[in-house]
This record gives sequence, C-alpha cells and structure tokens, in this order.
Amino acid sequence: MYEMTVNLFVVSDNAVSLAGLEAIVDQDEECALVGRATDDSDDLRRLSDLAGTALHPDVVVLSEPSSSRTVSARVRHIASAFPDEASRPHTIVVAQNDDDEMIVSALRAGVNGYLSRLGSADELLRSLKVVARGGAAFCPTVAARMSRYFSAMQGLHDGAGFPGLTSRELEILELLAGGMGNRQIARRLFLAEKTVRNYVSRIFAKLEVHDRATAVVMARDAGFGEPAGELVPHGAL
Repeated sequence: MYEMTVNLFVVSDNAVSLAGLEAIVDQDEECALVGRATDDSDDLRRLSDLAGTALHPDVVVLSEPSSSRTVSARVRHIASAFPDEASRPHTIVVAQNDDDEMIVSALRAGVNGYLSRLGSADELLRSLKVVARGGAAFCPTVAARMSRYFSAMQGLHDGAGFPGLTSRELEILELLAGGMGNRQIARRLFLAEKTVRNYVSRIFAKLEVHDRATAVVMARDAGFGEPAGELVPHGAL
C-alpha cells in the first residue's frame, strides 16, 4: 500500500491538458496538486517558493511541452530551484508528442519518466507514484522506441552482454533493470546504500550514460531484467 501523499506540481501552458490532469489527480486521495505554472518565469517562480515547505513537490509534471528545448529548459529550472539533488523533485513528461527528438531530449535532460497516449487515468496515477518513490515510468511504446534507439546509437551491448562490467556490477545492473532502487538493492545484496550508489556511478561511467533510465533501457535491450515497457525504479544517485 502506498502510504505517503504525493505532492504534484504541474507545468503546462496548455489549458486543456492542465484541466485534464487536475481532474485525474482529484480522483486520488494519495495525490495532491500543490501548484501549477505555465512557462512564464513568474509562474515558475511559484515552484521555487515551495522548496523546503510542507508543500515541497515530490513530482513535477511537464505536461504537453511545446518542444524538446522546452523540456530541457524546464528541467534546468527545476535543478536551479532545487540545487540540493537529494531534495529535488522528480520529473515526468506527459505528452501526446512521442517523436524521437522529444523523447531523447527528455532523457538527456534527466527526466524520470515519459508517458504518451495514456490508456487510463489509473495508468497516470500509478506512474506518478512510481516516480515519486524514485522510480522511472515509461509507457510501452516509448520504452520500445528508446530500446531500439540506444541499440542503434550506442552499440554497447550485444550477445556478449557488457564485458566491461565486473560480476558485481552485472549483478547490480540486473537488479536495476528488474526494477529495484538503490535501497532495495542494498537490502538484497546486504550492502550499504552508499556502496550501491558507488557501484551505480561506476556502471554509468562504463556504459557512458548519465542517468538510470538510460542504463535500464540499455540493460533491458541486452536481456537484463524484465521486458521493456514496465515501470522501473529510477533512484537518485
């Protein structure tokens, strides 16, 4: 059972999309909309004002961003508003636009999820809660397309897997791809959470990626963890 209340802040300059998200969030007692903003700087300043308060956002929803540049700019604003990475809200894009440029830009910016063409309100709510816990949420179509993209662009995995990783790093990568966050991995392997973070950092460096979502997509494409398209934890380093 999900016990915490998820504080959500929605950034959108699309009035219809914003109204739809608000209606969905209102259906769930475990989610609370603590603020909203357009891409106007004065509106976005409201997000900064919530830092460290009881309404501190757990997740910032980037709804229907107009371009890949918009996604990158908004993620940078969030990082600026919350310089302490440990307390920084997680981010998720909810958009009809699922072209490769938008998705790749969102991942490179460091978002924790990307949902397009949602099938139901429940799907959105589940995804928001996964992201709030430090996970990553990608709809099946986005996950599949990202898997193909990184397979073609990176060329870092083949039938031999990841020969540059140690056995322990491969074990941790398998658990990452299977949906575990750092704390869960630490408990499973009887390691300190800091030790797991160090291992994850080394895995990122060896795979030449900058975030967990990208590493998970690559690992799943190489046969690690569960099939692509599931919701996978994306804990912060």
